[in-house]
Parts: sequence; structure tokens; C-alpha cells
Amino acid sequence: MNERAASIAALCSVTFLQAYLLVGVFPYAAFMAIHFLQIQEEQAGPYAALFATTFMIGRTATAHLWGLLADVYGRRVAMIISLLGSGLASLWFGMANSYSQAIIARGMIGALNSIVGVSKTVATELAFHNFDKCSNKNEDREVAVDDNEQHDQQLQQLETRIVGRVMSMRAYGFLIAPAVAGFFADP
Repeated sequence: MNERAASIAALCSVTFLQAYLLVGVFPYAAFMAIHFLQIQEEQAGPYAALFATTFMIGRTATAHLWGLLADVYGRRVAMIISLLGSGLASLWFGMANSYSQAIIARGMIGALNSIVGVSKTVATELAFHNFDKCSNKNEDREVAVDDNEQHDQQLQQLETRIVGRVMSMRAYGFLIAPAVAGFFADP
């Protein structure tokens, strides 16, 4: 596997996991609320919804910070910290002993998982970096206006393909996560 393909595969995996962490809790959130709060099934809806809400609050609150972190320390560092932090927060969520602890852990998962913007930036940068490496082989010839237009069009097509592949993994995460989580919640 070449460097570009490996980078795209890693980025697709990160994007898939981001989506998985968001919706993976949906099949069993109501059961967790009933278990922790000792409430009736009819009362579980609002409490189960807080699992998704706190995730998105955490994600929204830290999105800008993740972008700054990625700009200062690098995209790769931001993604690695996000993945490790999300994994640890997910373990905390899975081992929570109370509803409030589960809610806080879920918010932490969201706060540590807010790198959607970074993922899109990396996908775009991969397109530009890889295209520039390929087009530098042809530096010796004189560039005409038509060549510039063709260059821009090829670059846009490559960017569209890479960003499309990476962001489509979100859809796969949204599709697969509830099925897997539902299976393991009540096998």
C-alpha cells in the first residue's frame, strides 16, 4: 500500500470511529437510563436523549480548540490525542456506575471527538500534497493557460474523490454503529 492510500485509509478509519462514537449509544441509551435511574420505560426518553445531547455539547464546545491544536501541534498529533482520549472516555462511559457519571463521560467523549473539521482539512491537504508531488515531475515544460485550467480541474477532481471517500465513512459509521451496538446490547 502506498503512502497516499495508507493516509486515506487511516483518515477513513478515524472518520468512521467519530461517527460510530456518536450514534453507537442510541440502541441502549434508554436501557441505561432505566437501569441507572430506576424509572419506568415511558419516562426514559428524555434521559436517554441526554446521552446524545451531552456528546454534541462537548463536541461543539471544543471544536475550535481542536482546530487550534491541529494548527499549532499538527493534524496528526490532534487526531492521535483525540482517538486516545475518546477511547479512554468510552471506557469510562462503559464502566459508569451512575447516570451522572455516564452523562459526564459521554460529554467527555464528545469533547475529545471534535475533529470533524480537522479530518476534512487533512483530506483536502492530502489531495493537494499528492497532486503537487505528481505534477512536479512535469516542471520542465512551459506551462500554458490551458495547462493551468487542466491542472485546477484535475486537482478539484482529486480533492472531491478523497474528501468524498473520507466523509462517506461517516455514513457507514451512522449505518453500522446502531446495528452493532444493538446486537451487543441485547444479543
